[in-house]
Formats: sequence, C-alpha cells, structure tokens
Amino acid sequence: MAGLPPTIAKKQASSKSNGSLLSKEIKIPFLPEVPEKQAIEFTRNLAVMLKAKLPLVKALDTSIEQITHKRLKEIVTQIRKDVRKGKSLSKALAAFPDIFDTIYVQLTEVGEVSGVLDEVLLRLSMYKEKAFKLKQKVKMALVYPSIIITVAIAAVSFLLIFVVPTFVDMYQDFEADLPGPTLVILSISEFLTSNILFILGILLLLFFGIRFSIQTKKGREVVDTLKLKIPYFGEMYSKGLVSQFTSTLSTLLNSGVILSESLGVLKNSSNNVILENEISKMLSSIKKGRSLNRSLSKSKIFPIMVIQMISVGEETASLDEMLNQVATLYEDEVDLMVEGLTSVIEPILIVFIGLILGVIIVALYLPIFEMVNVVG
Repeated sequence: MAGLPPTIAKKQASSKSNGSLLSKEIKIPFLPEVPEKQAIEFTRNLAVMLKAKLPLVKALDTSIEQITHKRLKEIVTQIRKDVRKGKSLSKALAAFPDIFDTIYVQLTEVGEVSGVLDEVLLRLSMYKEKAFKLKQKVKMALVYPSIIITVAIAAVSFLLIFVVPTFVDMYQDFEADLPGPTLVILSISEFLTSNILFILGILLLLFFGIRFSIQTKKGREVVDTLKLKIPYFGEMYSKGLVSQFTSTLSTLLNSGVILSESLGVLKNSSNNVILENEISKMLSSIKKGRSLNRSLSKSKIFPIMVIQMISVGEETASLDEMLNQVATLYEDEVDLMVEGLTSVIEPILIVFIGLILGVIIVALYLPIFEMVNVVG
C-alpha cells in the first residue's frame, strides 16, 4: 500500500493548524468517561464480527446489544445511525475524539480504503490492549506510594494541628526548660495552627497554578522533563514511552502506513512533549533521506540497543516485526521495574513514616520522661 489515503494526509495538515484537535485525549466535561477496557472490547468484538463476514451495520447492531456501559451504547448507536446515512466508519468515529483518538480513526480509515477493516480493527484492539495494560502497570506503581505519602502527611498534620496543642497547657506548669526537640515540635505546631488559612490558600494557588501551567506547551515540557529525570521513576517512565512508541509505530507500519506518515500520526497523538520533539527531529531527518536508525542516533530517550535493533529491522526489511520485539522487551522491563518498586518502596515508606510519627510522639513525652527522672 502506498501510505495514508489523501483524506488522512489532509487531516494531519489540519491538525497542525488547529492545535491538533484530535491529537490528544479530549476530556468532555459533564459526560461520564467510557472505560478504556470497554472501548477495547467493542473494537475486538467488531473485528471478530466483520471477520465472520457480517455487514458493518449488522455488526454495529449486535455490538449495541452487547454493550453495558450507557454512554458507550449511546455513542455506538449514533455511529450506527451515521453509517446508515452513508458516512464511513472512520468519519463516524471521529465525532467522539475522547473515545476514539487520532490513531484509532486513521487506522480505521486505512482499513476501509485497503479493504481489510476486520484485520486492522483486530490489530488495533491488540495494540490498545497492550498499551492499556502498560499504562495501568505504570499508574499502579505511582499511585500506591502516592497514597501512602498522602496518608502520612494527613496523619502528621492531624498530630501537629489537633494533638500537639493539647500538650501546651500542661507544659506551662513545667518549671524546667523544655527539651529542644519538644520546642521544635511546638513551634511547628504553633506556626501551622496560626497560619492554617494562609497555608491552605498557598496550597490552592499552587495546585491551580500547576494545573494551569501544564495546559501550556512550556509547562508540559517542564513536567515531562521532570518525569524523565526522577530517579528510578524516570527510567521506568522512559522505558514505557519507548515501548508505547515502538508498539504504535509497529502497528501503523504493519497496517500499511509508510514510515514518514506513521511518524506524523505519532507526533500528533503524542502526550509527551519531549517525545513529540524527538519525533519532529526524526521526521525532519527522514525527509532528508536518512534511515530511522540514523535519525534516532542523537535521541535522549531511545537507548543504543533499541537503535541497533531498529537498524537490523531496516536492513532485513522487517522493521515492523523488530519494533514489536522492542515493544515487548521494554514492556517486560517495565513489569520487572514495577514489581521491584512495589516490593522495595512499601517497607521503606512504612519505616520512614513510622520514624516521623515516632519522633513527634517522643518529643511530646520527653518533658514528662525528664520530670519523672528528676522526681525519681
């Protein structure tokens, strides 16, 4: 196949001028989100029915009966109506960018034009399933420590704001000077209780300031750079990006989309500014006639081993297969890192939190211990 259909090329051009309307996962407010897992199941089931030679409208009818999620059922019902009116499936899907992203829509159009829609949808469902599992693994690795840290901050704040002040009246009856650790804890507690509204205001400003800044390209670039530089987490995140990139590129190439156009799709659908910049450099290099492996030679994300494997794939005319191998390899590495992280970070965090709480409690009771020793 000679690459993307003309309509897709036009979509890519327009996406650059309109801020890539379909390029990111668009969150539509006040509408319930469709679980990604259910969208994947819809894609897989539709592919199986088309493979069994069911007409598209009939396959959509059957899908509507099978779907349990209310909003997804409404969406597929609308898609069926549009298809019955003569719209292509890809154009009907494009009306719901929060569910069916750029890659989904464009691969569907490739399948329609080439007459292998069933195969493309099946490949798409497998790719989406793989990407979903990888995202869930990385998310779980980050969510668990975040929950523990949040609980720890809440517990320490409760002690300092509500418990420590109850000891102040008791300490006023002490004739001796209070120990240093106790004075430090009392000072922190007094500062928090006296400035609680100011502190909450600052935290709210920081929260909304960060949320606003990450809506800008510069802000996202700073955040994405930090993600890659955090010890251990950065390496895991980087490997996840490599796995997702190579898996997506393999799927596009295997579906018949030529390399330069596949990279264009990836650039417009990337949710990481650093990777997006890397893809822009790749595109520029490839348009000058260089190979993909040479275009990656100065990359900050792709390791030497990945570049060498891509080089072998290009030399043996099996680039899509080699990219799939790289994706699988790095997905396995992310798995190992997630397992290692959860097994190591849990005891470390628990010990760290225990030490903080222990220091506060000991500091509170230290004057009492000293008084008992003096009396004794």
